[in-house]
Amino acid sequence: MEKRNIGFGFRGWMLVIYQFLAFSIYCSINNIGQNIHASFNQQFGWNYTSVSTIYTVVSIIAVILQFAVGKKIANSGKLKVFSITFLALSAVCAIGMATIRSSETLWLVVWGLAVFFSIIGATFMVSTIVGQWFPRRKGTVMGIATLAFPVINGIGLTIFGNMLGASHGNLLYAWMPWLILDVIGIVICLVFITEYPEQCGAYPDNDHTMTPEAARALMEQQAAAKKNSVWGIKNITRTPDFWLITIPQGILLLGSVGAMTQVMALIGQFGFVVNNAPTAAGAGLLLGFAGIGCLGSWILGMIDTKFGTKTSITISCIFMILSAVLCFAGTVSNKAPLFIVGFACLQIFMGASSNFTVSSAAQYWRREDFPSAFSFINPLANLICAFGPMIIAGVGFTKGFHVVWVIVGILGVIALICTLVFKPARILARDRQYRREAGLPEEGLSKSNAEMMGEK
Repeated sequence: MEKRNIGFGFRGWMLVIYQFLAFSIYCSINNIGQNIHASFNQQFGWNYTSVSTIYTVVSIIAVILQFAVGKKIANSGKLKVFSITFLALSAVCAIGMATIRSSETLWLVVWGLAVFFSIIGATFMVSTIVGQWFPRRKGTVMGIATLAFPVINGIGLTIFGNMLGASHGNLLYAWMPWLILDVIGIVICLVFITEYPEQCGAYPDNDHTMTPEAARALMEQQAAAKKNSVWGIKNITRTPDFWLITIPQGILLLGSVGAMTQVMALIGQFGFVVNNAPTAAGAGLLLGFAGIGCLGSWILGMIDTKFGTKTSITISCIFMILSAVLCFAGTVSNKAPLFIVGFACLQIFMGASSNFTVSSAAQYWRREDFPSAFSFINPLANLICAFGPMIIAGVGFTKGFHVVWVIVGILGVIALICTLVFKPARILARDRQYRREAGLPEEGLSKSNAEMMGEK
């Protein structure tokens, strides 16, 4: 028997890079965009909270779209085309963000469109393709791809600020690295990526133990089975454990995304930002956070693959609570070291939090049911996340950032409780129940990863 290849394969690596670049453009549009708006507040008198409000509204619209047609898009066979289209539109809108200064309303509309296209393109469409290529090793793969979040939030913000300063405020010049990354990602997808690995002679999880003919036959069976998936909106919303595993993911995203959209204001309290740009110490701090975030994303991804998504989410919730406690203590006492350690804890789960929607759908549902489950898990988690920037900015600028950390801590406790109560075995029991009700065999074409691992 042929040995299993432990690498990702050339095309598999191309997909990992494509997901990394898609996350990069989403993160740069979101976080750098919100920090740009913050600088315009002082220059042109723009409203501090308007950008976070727009982010929330746009995210809700994206969620509604995914709930309404997400399953249809996932089963359309055109995910590759859709992902390229949405990321290209993101780049076009990003150019608008860099060139519009005359009207806050127009800037917010263009920025909102950029966020919308990048959310759908990066976190739903490309992530669905990743789940179909790596049904068992999704944690490791996404642990690498989500390095984009700490890299952009740390290194990216520093590079952007330096280029902005060097060009005397030329936003389009400062945006160029991220636009180039977007174009590179689109080219990679056009040339190397297919919706399923079997369509280009590759294998799921790069597992060569099957013959190409057997792998392709199984893919065709699963593609047909996807259309008959029992995990529609009625069944998935009446499954308590769907809520127990998805709500914590949204809370983790809320805390991490919300904090990073206001990172300049948060570290600025301690003198690390001057004139809307990080000082030398601030730049070093952001780089340090990026390194910690990269390490955390990779380690939690490995834990996800080896021990299961529940374990990785549990660890992330603990770090969220610890982060809130330390950041609160540092903020109220004005002690930068306490805050820095707390914010470093947030970096550990920041990248991984964007991984869990993919890994949980692949971990606890069958491969043929993955698109259906992901079509509901991803939008619900992003719906909760949508309120993150509004809470951090709205509460922080009106009540004080110490209050923000109280809210983050309470939400972390709720997320931890939900995760600990969640039982994978109940998902499997519901799956068999729904299949019986639909007149289908209790055993589908594939088992869930949780079932294969014996996860209780």
